[in-house]
Amino acid sequence: MLLNKEQELAVTSNERCIFLIAGAGSGKTRVIVERIKRLILNGVDPNEILCITFTNKATDEMKERLKGYDVATHTFHGYCYQVLSSHKIFQVFEYNNEFSPDEVLKVATYKNSLKTSKKPKIYDTYEAYLNTRNLLDFDDLMIEAFPYMGNHPFKHIFIDEFQDTNLLQYELLKRMFKEGVHIFAVGDPDQSIYAFRGARVELIGKYIKDYAAKLLKLEMNYRSNPWILEVSNKLIKKNMNRYKKRLIGIKDKSHVPITYVGNKDRLYEEIINLIKKYKLFDAVILFRNHYQIAYLKQLLKRHYLFSVRFLSFHESKGLEFRAVFIVGIEDLPYDKINIYKNTEEERRLLFVGMTRAMDYLFMFSTMKTTFIRNTNMKIKYV
Repeated sequence: MLLNKEQELAVTSNERCIFLIAGAGSGKTRVIVERIKRLILNGVDPNEILCITFTNKATDEMKERLKGYDVATHTFHGYCYQVLSSHKIFQVFEYNNEFSPDEVLKVATYKNSLKTSKKPKIYDTYEAYLNTRNLLDFDDLMIEAFPYMGNHPFKHIFIDEFQDTNLLQYELLKRMFKEGVHIFAVGDPDQSIYAFRGARVELIGKYIKDYAAKLLKLEMNYRSNPWILEVSNKLIKKNMNRYKKRLIGIKDKSHVPITYVGNKDRLYEEIINLIKKYKLFDAVILFRNHYQIAYLKQLLKRHYLFSVRFLSFHESKGLEFRAVFIVGIEDLPYDKINIYKNTEEERRLLFVGMTRAMDYLFMFSTMKTTFIRNTNMKIKYV
């Protein structure tokens, strides 16, 4: 497959620092891979290239795509672990029953905010537990690696999913940036959905300013039917603090996305009918919180619909599905804990869910919400 003009420009641009705004389904991984291959073809030593991703899954995929090119590919944590291992002996703290997931998350957010957020009550106890056992948690790996970050052999650093970067990771990147280093950062501010873990979407603007980075965009979408992109664009356009971007579809228009509004029993009936009618046994049902789907799971089993998958919005990120059902729209923005009150982030969360769909998109709500109005989607009352 040939590169489109946007992709070609991103692969061949020679600026020292670049930020590539890569829309959902726009082929960003392919651009990174092709740019790395081009660098090597033009004489760059593969040992002088570092690729940083945000999940082990993304790292494995990148390694597979770069097989035979011997390029260092890590998560931030994985890279810092490697750097630190040559300087000290330690063990990595793995989650156990000593602390709750919520406590661990609060400590992590405090550390990766460079201790600018509120100090958790459990912090001192947690730190004492780690220190007496010579343990480092994932954030400690990065903090302890700080003094060694400038001493690296890389001339070209690639950072994927930059919208998930926190303050600590941004500071690490600053320490890695020295004479002769080029940085190619890729991300989509419209898909920044990890504020609860400390990710800060505003770091994209900071990076562009701090490094006088050239701004490029990928807007051609190869995943979704254009009707889906139209309603997704209308939704995300309502966010005030964003870089202007519009997903442009290249597929033929097929099934019109529909929002169903009614009481829960009728909505669940509709889900079962749609799966059977269109034979969508490979569909995914996306939800905001587990309590929303307990009864629906039972109902689908009663109808022998075992093939249907359930994923949270966060779990679905980076994936794509022929058919997507989104339930519980009335709970967006989620209001259980203060962390989730950010309406713009909740809108991005729904946008991520919608743009997972390739052919079919159905949404379900007990009321016509602001977000549903934002999409200007076809509504059926049941």
